[in-house]
Amino acid sequence: MATGPVLLLLVFDLLLFLGAAFYFDRSEQKWENLLLSTLFLFSGMPALIYQVVWQRALFSIYGVNAESVAIVVSAFMLGLGLGSLAGGWASARFPRQGILFFGLAELGIALFGLASLHIFRWAAAYTAGAKLPSVVVFSLALILIPTILMGATLPILVEHLVRRSGRVGASVSRLYFVNTLGSAMACYFCATFLLREFGQAGSVAVAACLNTVIGGTAYLYGRRGATTSGPAPAAQPATARGDSPIRLPMAMFLAGLSGLLALGFEIAWFRVFSVAAADRAPAFALLLSIFLAGIAAGSYLSEKLTERASPNTVAQVIGMLLLLAGGISAYLPALVGAARVHGWSFLAPAPAFFLTAAMFGSVLPLLCQISVLAGEKAGSGVSLVYVSNIIGSVLGSLGIGFVLLQHFGLRQISLQLGIATVLTGGMVLIIARQESGFPPVWATLLFVAALVAVPLASPRFDSLYEKLTFGNRPETRTTFARVVENRNGVISVTQEAAVFGGGVYDGYFRIDPSHDSNLIIRALVLSAIHVAPKRILMIGLSSGSWGQVVANHPQVESLDVVEINPGYLQLIPQYPVVRSLLQNPKVHIYIDDGRRWLIAHPDARYDAIICNNTYFWRDHSSGLISVEFFELAHRHLNAGGIYYFNTTESAEAIATALHAFPYGLRIINFLAVSDSPILVDTLRWVDTLRRYRIDNRSLFDPADAVAQQTLVEYMRFANSINLPAAQVGLEGSDSLRKKYGRERLVTDNNMGREWELDAPIPWH
Repeated sequence: MATGPVLLLLVFDLLLFLGAAFYFDRSEQKWENLLLSTLFLFSGMPALIYQVVWQRALFSIYGVNAESVAIVVSAFMLGLGLGSLAGGWASARFPRQGILFFGLAELGIALFGLASLHIFRWAAAYTAGAKLPSVVVFSLALILIPTILMGATLPILVEHLVRRSGRVGASVSRLYFVNTLGSAMACYFCATFLLREFGQAGSVAVAACLNTVIGGTAYLYGRRGATTSGPAPAAQPATARGDSPIRLPMAMFLAGLSGLLALGFEIAWFRVFSVAAADRAPAFALLLSIFLAGIAAGSYLSEKLTERASPNTVAQVIGMLLLLAGGISAYLPALVGAARVHGWSFLAPAPAFFLTAAMFGSVLPLLCQISVLAGEKAGSGVSLVYVSNIIGSVLGSLGIGFVLLQHFGLRQISLQLGIATVLTGGMVLIIARQESGFPPVWATLLFVAALVAVPLASPRFDSLYEKLTFGNRPETRTTFARVVENRNGVISVTQEAAVFGGGVYDGYFRIDPSHDSNLIIRALVLSAIHVAPKRILMIGLSSGSWGQVVANHPQVESLDVVEINPGYLQLIPQYPVVRSLLQNPKVHIYIDDGRRWLIAHPDARYDAIICNNTYFWRDHSSGLISVEFFELAHRHLNAGGIYYFNTTESAEAIATALHAFPYGLRIINFLAVSDSPILVDTLRWVDTLRRYRIDNRSLFDPADAVAQQTLVEYMRFANSINLPAAQVGLEGSDSLRKKYGRERLVTDNNMGREWELDAPIPWH
């Protein structure tokens, strides 16, 4: 995964930071501004690290289904919003103690950070498996204190800088710029090495150390200033700029609307990057780095370029930037598709995303510049605009990511967001109109051009998922037979009935053992290794092919299936080979996160738990191959029960499962583990296979010579346990332990190989 384009954008922002510190700043407080800017830059780093790790920890408790993700992310942002209000109140009440409060806030965050994962583990024992309303309460309660402290820092420092400069816009843009840049840098570090090398606990420790250094430095500097420098210098009077066309209430509304739109674009873009990157964990962190780096640059440059402009001109600039952002945004997903088709990295179009994010990043500081007076309550005014932006972001996360994506696809969402952004820009231009009562001619023409440009981008979404999934492979030229999009992700099916979930191969709609492109033998082997598998749990439904085979096992009495994406239930009825699965009275399907479902049903016991889980390098995949998960699954097995899962040829997954269970048996790339010895009974297996019927048809028809030959091959396959280990065969736990005994164990903390940048990604 080539991260060069992202690094170059961060270098651009760092050069901008150096220019802001040593060239553009000619004030008497230059060195204090540099110190505070540097501290606030590094303050943005741990905040983002905490966000990534804490959300991850909460997902392990409450699940990674769409509902839990939306709630946890929203709870984090709501905490920031409450913190912004608290910071605004503190800045108005104690205007001369801003740096001291900033230092204390950072030290408080460090203290919570060090204990955070222990707190989450303690909470998990009491709240795991909770219903959705409880998830809302628990998520907010767990992260309320640190997020309030994080959110309070911006208005507190704004108040301090405004008292010395008399310039609200410059103070907000500079602080917003450096803090957001710090977060963008932290995203890059998380994606490239931090989470891979340090894990969750180590990353939190790094973040807490940063908070401690920042907080200690700010506190000592604040104490020194309070005891040695006397009264703070009076704020310089702000330059008379005339009446602003955008007052504080309108600024709050526009800040909320821009936050909603920006979050909506981030959600849509993440879907594009996720499919293009084959659902790798670093992809989201890199997209967020690009997005935040763009917002940071836009927040500083826009104020710098308009610092001497009239409020009407500034308002016109806001409208113009929103028009451009809306018009350009609709074409960005197609740029990623084009890059993939040409064999380039999916990150190659990063500058275009950076530019669009910069236009959104300009809105908040410019609104503060023309709507907040440079008086003693500047911090309070900024906090109101800031919290409005956060509320808009929460509504964007819930309304777009949770509601609209359930009913509209990427094309519709992208066009809707583009048009909404253009209309918002047009509204700002109308508000900023001159005495004539009409926006300038150039503004009207730009509005019409942007409004027309958005729907013209619609054809560029044709075959987009084919391009994102296959890149420059020949398969790109054949359109998918079916595509299902919902808030849980994207499921695509090729003309040959191959399934791709989130851009990654996920099996076929096939169950024929004699033409076994789906390796269905791995599902049929159950009778060879378990004497009476009556009650079974299956985690993951996908095409339903495995479910169809297991549900029709002659001995199975009950099959519970937990599937995180309900989109598969739309596809299964369209394929006759698996259609009857949904009407089978033995089958009970639950839409939930598999791990969360097990936690929420502590008394459920099974003879076998089957998990045809996805590749070990995919985002959140380690949640199903960690020590903690195997121990959880262990508690849900009956005596002699088997946990049977797809290792996807991960040596670490095999080692981890054999650490949790004393006995194991590899079956091609699957591994069965148990508390009891796993013996292969060939006669029982063949007898069961001969009785197998699906849709009233024998799976191994005695009159079918090919089917009977397949049975002979199956007997040879069962005998491979007595032969030297082969990839397509059986292998016992003694041999496996010799091979993989020294491999690292996957845990919720180290997350296996999810954060590897260059894991091999097979098409098939």
